[in-house]
Amino acid sequence: MDSKRNYIISELMEENFIESETDQIYLEEKEDSGKSILRWKLLSNQNFSIRNVDKKNTIIHFFDEKKGMYKRVDHIVFENLGNNDWKIHLIEMKSSVKYNKWIEVKAKFRASYLLVQAIAAILSMNIKEVRMYTTYEKCNLDIPETMPTARRLFLGQKNVDPLDEWQGTDFGLNFGERIEFMHTPIQMVRNEMDILQGEFLCS
Repeated sequence: MDSKRNYIISELMEENFIESETDQIYLEEKEDSGKSILRWKLLSNQNFSIRNVDKKNTIIHFFDEKKGMYKRVDHIVFENLGNNDWKIHLIEMKSSVKYNKWIEVKAKFRASYLLVQAIAAILSMNIKEVRMYTTYEKCNLDIPETMPTARRLFLGQKNVDPLDEWQGTDFGLNFGERIEFMHTPIQMVRNEMDILQGEFLCS
């Protein structure tokens, strides 16, 4: 299994598309609007990552761009749980999160979830769990007065408080049915270099 996976990664994929990682990974957001560095700590020391996913060629052209399916999270970490079992971490890095931005982030999570399912199938990985994270400095999920449709209750659909989604107590994505996931917000602190910094220990 490992030889097949290593061959696909090293010979059939673009160079450095997937990188081997130890138990600590430094993930960066390099945009001037919100430079961030997150130290990601894992229990396993045999992991993979796809850094800066949104900058790499991961578009699957039969998906519908108008439904946000061409958007990606910033980083994906494949955590090895032992044998061929894997936990997937989808990480989006933001400086400020408002309601509109949160809708965009969820679209990125949805598209990235399908992307990792495809990659895991190609690499013969057994996905045990997918978790989602958003790093941030400030957050305000009040629904703007200019978006009355966001306040409307839709018949037959579950109405979820954005704050409950954000805090992970009631987070799910629409795939024709609502699939629930764990979402964890990770607050960052701005340092003297005006860079947001933080760390997270996976459990």
